[in-house]
Amino acid sequence: MTGMKKKKRKNLTTQWSNLYIVITLFFIVGFAFFLTSKVFIADELDILNTEIGKEHNLNSNGKFIIKDWVYDEKNNKMQVTLITSNMRSYLSELNFRAVARVNLDKELPTEVVYSSNDIYIIDIHEVPKNFQQVALRLVKKDILLGEEFEQESTENHNEEKLITSIYADERVVKRGSITERNVKDYAIQVTDEMIEESKKEIEELNNKIKNEKSVINRINEEIATLKNEIIYQTLEEQEQTNNSIYNMEKEIQKSNNTIENLELDIKSLEAKIERLEQRKRDLKYFN
Repeated sequence: MTGMKKKKRKNLTTQWSNLYIVITLFFIVGFAFFLTSKVFIADELDILNTEIGKEHNLNSNGKFIIKDWVYDEKNNKMQVTLITSNMRSYLSELNFRAVARVNLDKELPTEVVYSSNDIYIIDIHEVPKNFQQVALRLVKKDILLGEEFEQESTENHNEEKLITSIYADERVVKRGSITERNVKDYAIQVTDEMIEESKKEIEELNNKIKNEKSVINRINEEIATLKNEIIYQTLEEQEQTNNSIYNMEKEIQKSNNTIENLELDIKSLEAKIERLEQRKRDLKYFN
């Protein structure tokens, strides 16, 4: 009887020991998996890819839109199409520098294959396989008037100011074939799209003008109603009515000023469309 009790106690102890071993192994394996998964997560780069088709405002340095960014894996090449606004002047020019994350010490050759006023088509050459991410830096170089007549140029003359950097990530970048012959055709296509966008803006501005005129008409009707009623009012009521009419007339003037500004914007867009149409003609017949 005593032997059987000892045997049961021994079996129970063995079972508990096995359970402890299983639990311990479970925690060890789980902890090891947690550590290795953290390593893999830490190694994975966050996607860094500047949004296509969105207007990016650089405040005093102007605005730009990335119209397209294509990666030609076969030819180790990228082509970036930029539409800029107020990013250069007669006293400055826009340059481009590129580098791949996989090798930050080596600058990638860049070539502006098309440039006209505010449209740039930039080729990036020698893009390495598995580049991870490519940064295209937009830099502004000042042009010093009369420096071509100076015997010595200071170091500051060659300094470039970084305006911004834009990025393409190999996991999401658009892939396709880049050919030399399509640069002119693509420039015409971009110009056509800019013309259509300008026409849409004009349509939106005209709708805003209609809304402002509608507001003016409603206010004038209200003023006419108040003026008809004023002769039946007490002096105190007349004073309040006159104040209301005065405030309404100020609102009318405010709407008229808004309309004038909108009309100026429309004229500016119409002039832009004329320039774009001329550019398209030049592209077709002189290139």
